[in-house]
Amino acid sequence: MPTIENKVVVHFRDGKIVKGYSYDFTPNKDTFHVSQARDETQIVEVSTSLVKAVFFVKSFEGNQGHENHEELSMQNFKFDEASLKVRVDFLDGEVMYGMTHGYTPSRKGFFVFPADKDTNNQRVFVMREATAAVKTWR
Repeated sequence: MPTIENKVVVHFRDGKIVKGYSYDFTPNKDTFHVSQARDETQIVEVSTSLVKAVFFVKSFEGNQGHENHEELSMQNFKFDEASLKVRVDFLDGEVMYGMTHGYTPSRKGFFVFPADKDTNNQRVFVMREATAAVKTWR
């Protein structure tokens, strides 16, 4: 089975950020690894208990000139019947809007697909303990 390479930007609760490639991230594990170089010479083991969110990105550079309009984008976002709209308020004050398929308050985290299609983020795994509030609706 081929290995899936994910470009990730890991935001820690203390403000630290690690960028790299993850080959073993799964929502149920307590740790995963980020290779900061493609040759896997600099590998960081990440404990999910220290993480705010794992951003699966299109590029590491991002789109510096992009203004975030997630709240406005929610009006035009296409939702299927299994989806929930979600607003995530992080403990550090950041707010994220999007869609989720599997928010359950008792789980340690959940995926959010950003409402703003022009963002650099393809999906974000949010650690529940890093949130101040999570609001879902149809």
